[in-house]
Amino acid sequence: MSETKRDKRLKQLSELLVGREKLHLKDAADSLSVSEMTIRRDLSDSNPFISLIGGYIINKQVNTAEREYVINEQTINNVNEKIKIGSHAASLIAENQTVFFDNGTTIVHIIQAINDKVSFTGVCFSLNVFLALKSKTNCKAVLCGGGYDPRFNNFYPLGVNSEIDNIRFDLVFLSAAGVDIEHGITCYSFHELPYKMRAIKQGKNVILAADHSKFGKVKSAFVCKLSDIHQVISDTELPVEYKAYF
Repeated sequence: MSETKRDKRLKQLSELLVGREKLHLKDAADSLSVSEMTIRRDLSDSNPFISLIGGYIINKQVNTAEREYVINEQTINNVNEKIKIGSHAASLIAENQTVFFDNGTTIVHIIQAINDKVSFTGVCFSLNVFLALKSKTNCKAVLCGGGYDPRFNNFYPLGVNSEIDNIRFDLVFLSAAGVDIEHGITCYSFHELPYKMRAIKQGKNVILAADHSKFGKVKSAFVCKLSDIHQVISDTELPVEYKAYF
Protein backbone atom coordinates (compact mmCIF):
# COMPACT_ATOMS: atom_id res chain seq x y z
CA MET A 1 0.00 0.00 0.00
CA SER A 2 1.38 3.39 -1.00
CA GLU A 3 2.00 6.07 1.62
CA THR A 4 -0.86 8.59 1.86
CA LYS A 5 -0.49 12.35 2.35
CA ARG A 6 -1.72 11.88 5.93
CA ASP A 7 0.93 9.22 6.56
CA LYS A 8 3.62 11.58 5.24
CA ARG A 9 2.41 14.39 7.51
CA LEU A 10 2.39 12.12 10.56
CA LYS A 11 5.93 11.03 9.72
CA GLN A 12 6.98 14.68 9.38
CA LEU A 13 5.37 15.51 12.74
CA SER A 14 7.27 12.66 14.40
CA GLU A 15 10.50 14.00 12.91
CA LEU A 16 9.73 17.51 14.17
CA LEU A 17 9.29 16.09 17.68
CA VAL A 18 12.63 14.27 17.82
CA GLY A 19 14.30 15.40 21.04
CA ARG A 20 11.31 17.55 22.00
CA GLU A 21 8.45 16.96 24.42
CA LYS A 22 5.85 19.08 22.64
CA LEU A 23 5.23 21.37 19.71
CA HIS A 24 2.65 24.13 19.37
CA LEU A 25 -0.06 23.30 16.84
CA LYS A 26 0.45 26.55 14.91
CA ASP A 27 4.20 25.98 14.63
CA ALA A 28 3.58 22.45 13.33
CA ALA A 29 1.06 23.69 10.77
CA ASP A 30 3.50 26.36 9.56
CA SER A 31 6.32 23.82 9.26
CA LEU A 32 4.17 21.46 7.17
CA SER A 33 2.51 24.30 5.18
CA VAL A 34 -0.97 23.05 6.03
CA SER A 35 -3.84 24.35 8.16
CA GLU A 36 -4.18 23.63 11.87
CA MET A 37 -7.48 21.88 11.09
CA THR A 38 -5.67 19.47 8.76
CA ILE A 39 -3.35 18.42 11.57
CA ARG A 40 -6.28 18.12 13.98
CA ARG A 41 -7.94 15.73 11.52
CA ASP A 42 -4.71 13.78 11.08
CA LEU A 43 -4.47 13.25 14.85
CA SER A 44 -8.16 12.52 15.42
CA ASP A 45 -7.41 8.78 15.53
CA SER A 46 -5.26 7.20 18.24
CA ASN A 47 -1.55 7.31 17.51
CA PRO A 48 1.05 5.39 19.59
CA PHE A 49 3.74 8.06 19.17
CA ILE A 50 2.10 11.50 19.11
CA SER A 51 -1.16 13.05 20.26
CA LEU A 52 -2.89 16.42 20.24
CA ILE A 53 -3.60 17.86 23.70
CA GLY A 54 -5.21 21.30 23.68
CA GLY A 55 -3.00 23.48 21.46
CA TYR A 56 0.07 21.22 21.63
CA ILE A 57 1.29 18.12 19.81
CA ILE A 58 2.77 15.83 22.46
CA ASN A 59 5.61 13.37 21.98
CA LYS A 60 4.36 10.25 23.79
CA GLN A 61 7.80 8.67 23.64
CA VAL A 62 9.20 11.24 26.07
CA ASN A 63 7.97 10.40 29.57
CA THR A 64 8.71 13.50 31.61
CA ALA A 65 7.03 15.50 34.36
CA GLU A 66 6.51 18.29 31.83
CA ARG A 67 4.57 16.02 29.48
CA GLU A 68 2.44 14.74 32.33
CA TYR A 69 1.73 18.32 33.40
CA VAL A 70 0.60 19.34 29.91
CA ILE A 71 -1.65 16.30 29.54
CA ASN A 72 -3.21 16.75 32.98
CA GLU A 73 -3.80 20.46 32.47
CA GLN A 74 -5.06 20.35 28.89
CA THR A 75 -7.54 17.48 29.34
CA ILE A 76 -9.51 18.96 32.23
CA ASN A 77 -13.17 19.89 31.92
CA ASN A 78 -14.79 23.18 30.88
CA VAL A 79 -12.71 23.60 27.71
CA ASN A 80 -15.57 25.34 25.86
CA GLU A 81 -16.00 27.77 28.75
CA LYS A 82 -12.27 28.51 28.74
CA ILE A 83 -12.33 29.20 25.00
CA LYS A 84 -15.18 31.69 25.41
CA ILE A 85 -13.44 33.37 28.35
CA GLY A 86 -10.24 33.52 26.32
CA SER A 87 -11.98 35.12 23.35
CA HIS A 88 -13.57 37.86 25.47
CA ALA A 89 -10.40 38.55 27.43
CA ALA A 90 -8.27 38.73 24.28
CA SER A 91 -10.50 41.46 22.87
CA LEU A 92 -9.40 43.77 25.72
CA ILE A 93 -5.77 43.84 24.58
CA ALA A 94 -4.96 47.02 22.65
CA GLU A 95 -2.05 47.97 20.40
CA ASN A 96 1.34 48.36 22.10
CA GLN A 97 0.13 47.36 25.57
CA THR A 98 2.28 45.51 28.09
CA VAL A 99 0.40 42.55 29.51
CA PHE A 100 1.13 40.09 32.31
CA PHE A 101 -0.11 36.55 31.72
CA ASP A 102 -0.45 34.24 34.72
CA ASN A 103 -0.13 30.46 34.32
CA GLY A 104 -2.89 27.96 33.52
CA THR A 105 -4.89 26.69 30.56
CA THR A 106 -7.41 29.55 30.58
CA ILE A 107 -4.50 31.97 30.08
CA VAL A 108 -3.28 29.94 27.10
CA HIS A 109 -6.75 30.23 25.54
CA ILE A 110 -6.58 34.02 25.96
CA ILE A 111 -3.29 34.16 24.08
CA GLN A 112 -4.52 31.89 21.31
CA ALA A 113 -7.51 34.21 20.77
CA ILE A 114 -5.45 37.42 20.43
CA ASN A 115 -5.66 38.98 16.96
CA ASP A 116 -2.34 38.30 15.19
CA LYS A 117 -2.30 41.90 13.92
CA VAL A 118 -2.10 43.33 17.46
CA SER A 119 1.41 44.26 18.61
CA PHE A 120 1.94 43.82 22.35
CA THR A 121 4.47 42.80 24.98
CA GLY A 122 3.59 39.64 26.90
CA VAL A 123 5.28 38.85 30.22
CA CYS A 124 5.01 35.44 31.89
CA PHE A 125 6.75 32.91 34.14
CA SER A 126 5.23 29.71 32.70
CA LEU A 127 6.89 27.75 29.89
CA ASN A 128 3.52 26.76 28.39
CA VAL A 129 2.37 30.38 28.39
CA PHE A 130 5.68 31.51 26.89
CA LEU A 131 5.32 29.01 24.04
CA ALA A 132 1.83 30.34 23.35
CA LEU A 133 3.13 33.94 23.33
CA LYS A 134 6.01 32.92 21.08
CA SER A 135 3.51 31.73 18.47
CA LYS A 136 1.93 35.20 18.18
CA THR A 137 3.43 37.06 15.24
CA ASN A 138 3.50 40.54 16.78
CA CYS A 139 4.22 39.66 20.40
CA LYS A 140 7.40 40.61 22.21
CA ALA A 141 7.56 37.75 24.71
CA VAL A 142 9.31 38.11 28.06
CA LEU A 143 9.89 34.97 30.17
CA CYS A 144 10.86 35.75 33.76
CA GLY A 145 13.89 33.66 34.70
CA GLY A 146 14.80 31.61 37.73
CA GLY A 147 14.76 27.99 38.80
CA TYR A 148 12.65 25.66 36.65
CA ASP A 149 9.98 23.56 38.36
CA PRO A 150 8.93 20.63 36.10
CA ARG A 151 5.91 19.84 38.30
CA PHE A 152 4.14 23.03 37.25
CA ASN A 153 6.22 24.00 34.19
CA ASN A 154 7.06 27.37 35.74
CA PHE A 155 10.19 29.39 36.47
CA TYR A 156 10.56 30.88 39.95
CA PRO A 157 12.94 33.65 41.10
CA LEU A 158 16.03 32.55 42.99
CA GLY A 159 16.42 35.82 44.89
CA VAL A 160 14.42 38.81 46.02
CA ASN A 161 14.60 40.59 42.65
CA SER A 162 13.02 39.70 39.32
CA GLU A 163 12.58 41.11 35.82
CA ILE A 164 9.00 41.90 36.75
CA ASP A 165 10.17 44.57 39.24
CA ASN A 166 11.00 46.93 36.37
CA ILE A 167 7.76 46.51 34.41
CA ARG A 168 4.40 48.28 34.67
CA PHE A 169 1.42 46.50 33.14
CA ASP A 170 -1.54 47.88 31.23
CA LEU A 171 -3.36 44.60 31.83
CA VAL A 172 -2.82 41.72 34.24
CA PHE A 173 -4.61 38.46 33.42
CA LEU A 174 -4.79 36.46 36.62
CA SER A 175 -5.78 32.81 36.88
CA ALA A 176 -6.92 30.97 40.01
CA ALA A 177 -7.29 27.48 41.41
CA GLY A 178 -9.78 28.80 43.97
CA VAL A 179 -12.04 31.85 44.19
CA ASP A 180 -13.94 32.45 47.43
CA ILE A 181 -15.78 35.53 48.73
CA GLU A 182 -14.30 35.22 52.21
CA HIS A 183 -10.86 33.75 51.44
CA GLY A 184 -10.15 35.51 48.13
CA ILE A 185 -8.10 34.14 45.26
CA THR A 186 -5.87 31.14 45.94
CA CYS A 187 -3.56 28.82 44.03
CA TYR A 188 -1.73 25.53 44.59
CA SER A 189 1.90 26.67 44.76
CA PHE A 190 3.46 29.15 47.17
CA HIS A 191 6.30 29.62 44.69
CA GLU A 192 3.93 31.41 42.28
CA LEU A 193 3.01 34.13 44.77
CA PRO A 194 5.92 36.57 44.18
CA TYR A 195 5.08 36.92 40.48
CA LYS A 196 1.33 37.12 40.98
CA MET A 197 1.51 39.65 43.82
CA ARG A 198 4.02 41.90 42.03
CA ALA A 199 1.94 41.87 38.85
CA ILE A 200 -1.21 42.82 40.78
CA LYS A 201 0.63 45.69 42.46
CA GLN A 202 2.05 46.96 39.17
CA GLY A 203 -1.04 46.53 36.98
CA LYS A 204 -3.40 49.31 35.89
CA ASN A 205 -6.20 46.82 35.25
CA VAL A 206 -6.17 43.45 37.03
CA ILE A 207 -8.50 40.91 35.41
CA LEU A 208 -9.43 37.54 36.87
CA ALA A 209 -10.12 34.97 34.14
CA ALA A 210 -11.63 31.82 35.65
CA ASP A 211 -14.41 29.41 34.78
CA HIS A 212 -17.23 28.62 37.21
CA SER A 213 -15.55 25.45 38.55
CA LYS A 214 -13.00 27.58 40.43
CA PHE A 215 -15.58 29.53 42.45
CA GLY A 216 -16.32 28.39 45.98
CA LYS A 217 -12.95 26.62 46.14
CA VAL A 218 -10.07 27.48 48.51
CA LYS A 219 -6.48 26.30 47.95
CA SER A 220 -3.46 26.65 50.22
CA ALA A 221 -1.61 29.66 48.72
CA PHE A 222 -3.33 33.05 49.16
CA VAL A 223 -2.89 35.44 46.21
CA CYS A 224 -5.13 38.42 46.94
CA LYS A 225 -8.56 39.57 48.11
CA LEU A 226 -11.40 39.78 45.61
CA SER A 227 -11.45 43.54 46.17
CA ASP A 228 -7.97 43.71 44.59
CA ILE A 229 -9.46 42.63 41.26
CA HIS A 230 -10.78 45.25 38.84
CA GLN A 231 -12.65 42.95 36.49
CA VAL A 232 -13.83 39.33 36.33
CA ILE A 233 -14.34 37.28 33.17
CA SER A 234 -16.14 33.98 33.66
CA ASP A 235 -18.86 31.89 32.03
CA THR A 236 -22.64 31.88 32.43
CA GLU A 237 -22.55 29.08 35.01
CA LEU A 238 -21.07 31.41 37.64
CA PRO A 239 -22.81 30.73 40.99
CA VAL A 240 -25.59 33.18 41.87
CA GLU A 241 -23.91 34.45 45.06
CA TYR A 242 -20.82 35.46 43.08
CA LYS A 243 -22.86 37.23 40.43
CA ALA A 244 -24.51 39.19 43.23
CA TYR A 245 -21.18 39.93 44.91
CA PHE A 246 -19.50 41.26 41.78
